[in-house]
Amino acid sequence: MKLNRRSFLQSVGAAGATASLSGLVPGVTNAKVRGENRDIMAKRQGDIVYHSCLRNCADRCLLKFTVQNGRATYVEGAAEQRKTGTCPCVKGMTYIQYTYSPDRILHPMERVGPKGSGKWRRISWDDAYGKIAGRFKSIIEEHGSQAIMPYSYSGNYGAIGMYGAAERFFNKINARFLDRYVCAYSGSYGVMSALGTSNGPDPEDSVYSDLYISHGWNEAATNVHYLKYINVARDKGCKVIVVNPIRTPLASQADLHIQLRPGTDVHFFAAVMKYMIDNDLHDKAYIDANTKDFDALVKQLKTVSIDECLSISNVGNDDFMEFVKLYTEAKLAHWRLGYGIVRNYTGGRIARAACLLHAVGGHYGKIGNGLSYDNMQAWGCGDHDKVRAKHLRTNHDVGHVNITELAKALDPVNPTAYDAPCDPVKAMLFYNGNPAAMAPDVNKVLEHMKREDLFVVGFDFNMHDSMDVCDIILPAATQFETSDIIGSYGFFDLQVCDQVIEPLGESKSNWTFFSELAKAMGYTDPEFDETNDDMIRQFMSSDSPHLVNANIDYDRIMKEKFIKVWEQRPFLADGKFGTESGKIEFKSKYMEKKHFHPVLDLGQVEDWMIPEERNLPFRMVSPALIQRMNCEFYNVKYIRNFPAYTVTINPNDAAARGIKDNDKVRVFNHRGEVFLTAVVSDQVDTGVVLTVKNNLRRFNPNGSQTCTNMLTTDRLADLGGCSAYHSTNVDIQKA
Repeated sequence: MKLNRRSFLQSVGAAGATASLSGLVPGVTNAKVRGENRDIMAKRQGDIVYHSCLRNCADRCLLKFTVQNGRATYVEGAAEQRKTGTCPCVKGMTYIQYTYSPDRILHPMERVGPKGSGKWRRISWDDAYGKIAGRFKSIIEEHGSQAIMPYSYSGNYGAIGMYGAAERFFNKINARFLDRYVCAYSGSYGVMSALGTSNGPDPEDSVYSDLYISHGWNEAATNVHYLKYINVARDKGCKVIVVNPIRTPLASQADLHIQLRPGTDVHFFAAVMKYMIDNDLHDKAYIDANTKDFDALVKQLKTVSIDECLSISNVGNDDFMEFVKLYTEAKLAHWRLGYGIVRNYTGGRIARAACLLHAVGGHYGKIGNGLSYDNMQAWGCGDHDKVRAKHLRTNHDVGHVNITELAKALDPVNPTAYDAPCDPVKAMLFYNGNPAAMAPDVNKVLEHMKREDLFVVGFDFNMHDSMDVCDIILPAATQFETSDIIGSYGFFDLQVCDQVIEPLGESKSNWTFFSELAKAMGYTDPEFDETNDDMIRQFMSSDSPHLVNANIDYDRIMKEKFIKVWEQRPFLADGKFGTESGKIEFKSKYMEKKHFHPVLDLGQVEDWMIPEERNLPFRMVSPALIQRMNCEFYNVKYIRNFPAYTVTINPNDAAARGIKDNDKVRVFNHRGEVFLTAVVSDQVDTGVVLTVKNNLRRFNPNGSQTCTNMLTTDRLADLGGCSAYHSTNVDIQKA
């Protein structure tokens, strides 16, 4: 290439941008100068198709695919959408490799050896449908429809892919209910106990804030595009506080990082509220106008010692006073409550305490303040009930299984659900999920899935740990091989998912598979003849004000590809909260009914642990990794090069155990053991270790066939039946 000043500066700019992202974007897909690589540039020429990322991520990027002769060749962000911009995250940039991965399952198969032996033979779809329908019918006849259970979570988050396709089928056969309460629910109930809603203000309004609080949230992992809004606010003088046991990338750049002990947030917030009230730093006018039972909070805080609370949360006095200073000086404080904190035995109570502290500060009802948690304005605006065809179910008494308690439900001798005996499960069909990586207490899960009397069907697009123990394996299409619709829960955008390419091999979309399986069962309901387009129209038929007030209908969304739904702005400016009293409730009847303190419950995680776990020296937290999304993207070689089998330990704890960087270590508790590579760093405090959630056994480079969720608890959190992965204690030693 002939080098001139223009091309030199362009090259330097591109290299600098890539370097600044610390390897977050593969360089081969980030080439910007025409002529740098003619093969790469040629891949950008073709038909453009819009499709939204359907991963469980708050961003929900709107993507633009280039398609040549029926093959996707390039992916980029939809620059016309301010939220996404030109570039998706590191994971989204690999969607071409993801879709055309060499380990795609392209044909149905059935096992021919013992479960887990890896011996399969190819069969036709007709054979597969016949075998599954025949087995399901015999199970229903002998054991009842409650003996059949679905398993899925967020591998496909579309209105059809996640809900409509499968739930029509499982509603029709009256299968066991699966309560998919992995995430958010404990926090939602905690927030609603105070505010009456778990919705919050438009996150994009944080550009007007003068204080941003990131609480239990790693924006770089699951909300990376939001960072640009935070940076805009910072450029105008906004301060940033991160409250997190882990030093996240944002925490490294924050004005203040409160690195508290996991699960002790209520104690820290109680100390802050007590100091504010004792020193007349609370917003009396806001409290008088918009809250109820403030005197109950004052009365409880009189029994609280600030020093004791700080000791329990392991926060120093200097950091405490700096938090109080920044918080009470702020005029517009935006609190981003994350999902990490709610995966604790104390999760719902933590979320409630955050809401109450924000009320003491008077930080609701203005543009630039408020608390954002599980914003469902865009995702919840559609008519999901129609899409799911809930009317097809005729038996609602078949029982429920909580997804976190899978090992308990599959127990062949003493199956339980919600601490009560339940009917045995005789068939499980999983899709959009990998129970051998996602479920806690994985050793028990795999042991039970290997039961010869448990018929297991796996529907996915690549091989993984759960597929190894299936009776029948079916090839699923990726999300890009069908159409759908989606709303973000981190922003207010409703977005289309136009079909990018045809399904590869013999793979089938979720809806094609479940509608054809229904017909193989002999069902003739017209709901199984409907198309994806029919279900998208049903979704858009909702009379939700989030759609109606923004004049959004089917024709408009399909034409414009993305639209921001309506919401009151400023959020809660009218002072009308969704609680029984219509005000923020410092004292909650709901919390009292759940046998917790009705104001602030100061119980600790250890209170819920069994003795053999309570006495172990380390709390293990296992959050998301920037280069993964739960157990996904392991099929992309580039992504697999980013380590997912490490455990981070504080230098003081490492020295006491003779552990050094890159040592192979054994992490263990009464549930099992995992072999990982040690990272010695003050990213965690003493008494805490950090590893990666939902990693796969098969790719552990230690050759141990072990993964993080062999250690995690399957006991439920305090509210909402939510998981409590981060309430797991372990020990660690050099292997």
